[in-house]
Amino acid sequence: MREKIVFIYNPNAGKRKVQVKLSDIVKELFDENCDLVLSPTKKHGDAQESVKTYLKEGLCKRIICSGGDGTLHEVINGMLSVSTLGNRVPLLYLPAGSTNDFGNSLKMPKDMVEGAKLGREGMVFPCDMAVFNTEYFVYTAAFGMFTAVSYATKQSMKNVFGHLAYVLNGAASLGNIQKYDMKVSYDDHYTEGRFVYGMVVNSESIGGFKGITGKDISLNDGMYEMLLVREFKAFELPDIINCIMHADYSNPNLLYARVKHVRFECDRPVSYTLDGEFGGECKVAEISIRYRAVDFLIPKSLIGVWEGADKLKD
Repeated sequence: MREKIVFIYNPNAGKRKVQVKLSDIVKELFDENCDLVLSPTKKHGDAQESVKTYLKEGLCKRIICSGGDGTLHEVINGMLSVSTLGNRVPLLYLPAGSTNDFGNSLKMPKDMVEGAKLGREGMVFPCDMAVFNTEYFVYTAAFGMFTAVSYATKQSMKNVFGHLAYVLNGAASLGNIQKYDMKVSYDDHYTEGRFVYGMVVNSESIGGFKGITGKDISLNDGMYEMLLVREFKAFELPDIINCIMHADYSNPNLLYARVKHVRFECDRPVSYTLDGEFGGECKVAEISIRYRAVDFLIPKSLIGVWEGADKLKD
């Protein structure tokens, strides 16, 4: 039987970018030696189930994923849930969301048709992933202020206003800041206190803002970046924001560390977001990094820029 190239895409992501350029993208993905399978998503969970189905067949040559963070999140969970079967295949991500933090971190082309060419011309970049209790996430797990913005913002609003939709909804949430009494264990360290925000990330930007995740970010060093914000007085907020925007963590209300493992404990359920989607509520959250768990296809021009990148070998 012939191998398959599986193209999973969310037709409603961003401003329906995939739908507009679908025929041109398909032309670039075509391989005369493989069958091209188109798998548009219709509801939550479709992307994950499609990946699992085709990987279990054992005939998948590569996976193409196009959509926002939620679509990528599902694809990664599908891939890693069956990776123990030895079916590790490269993944090409064509970002089509409203902010595309992770796609930008990978330096993926802005033009999706150009990005599709990387299926033939790209090189493999083994990238770290992380697991939150029992669910994988790609680049961000967070709790506290603003974290509900991405999944609480309607898709129609995202499509019209793009990143501005997040900013507007985020500003509206300032008047309702929750505080969490937490015990935090990270690698060989421990702290506790009252926190209003926390994130564990692997990206050069969050919410479209570059630099706030730290300096000299590596996507495959086996570590994610953790930032915690302690409870603060209203007059302290401008300085805290300024410090975060400039990756200056000298403010006593900020705790920054590069981590391999984190454990958050709270006496009441805490709502978390995973890759911009609602990740559930729990009192205890365990986060562990999976070193170079997924092979992404990225531009060859980045060889030497990202450690571990190598030319694609069919």
